[in-house]
Amino acid sequence: MRRSKAEYWSPRINAEWRKSVEGILNVGRQLIAAEEACEHGEFLRLFKGHENAVSEPVPFGEDAAERLMRVASHPVISKSDQSRNLPQSYQTLYELTKLADEQIVAGIKSGEITPDMTRAEASALRADPGDKPEQPPHEEMAAAVKNAVTKFVGKLTTPEQFLYVRRRLQRMLEFLSEMEAEHGV
Repeated sequence: MRRSKAEYWSPRINAEWRKSVEGILNVGRQLIAAEEACEHGEFLRLFKGHENAVSEPVPFGEDAAERLMRVASHPVISKSDQSRNLPQSYQTLYELTKLADEQIVAGIKSGEITPDMTRAEASALRADPGDKPEQPPHEEMAAAVKNAVTKFVGKLTTPEQFLYVRRRLQRMLEFLSEMEAEHGV
């Protein structure tokens, strides 16, 4: 019997999970690669609780996977030359992804961001009123999101795929609500 793509990725992700910052980044990169390689819905088999989970599910849930992928795709945090200066917790690294790139670079240079930094300390950096990066106009952001969703939805062919996308979009909306609450919107 042919081994599924999810079965292929599961032991690799589990091995990286057991390492430090570089391992965290590699787990995120492998999750990104697995999500791209797997058929729609198959990616979810990596996680415990899936009705048809792989034989060796990863030791974290879908929300942690989303955070790990965000950390691994971050333009500053994902650079290997920065890993020795970064916190060892994926949750703390995820908090840092919410900062402007320039703030992360400055925090590393100043010693404010260190391997011993806690999640609470990283969250506190967001609370600092500082220069915020300029965002594109709201209309451009909305159009970009609509185009991405339209392109993606056009590839869906089964009810399971639509359900998977619906759940992902619901999580994104929940995240957006959290961000609105944090920023008093």
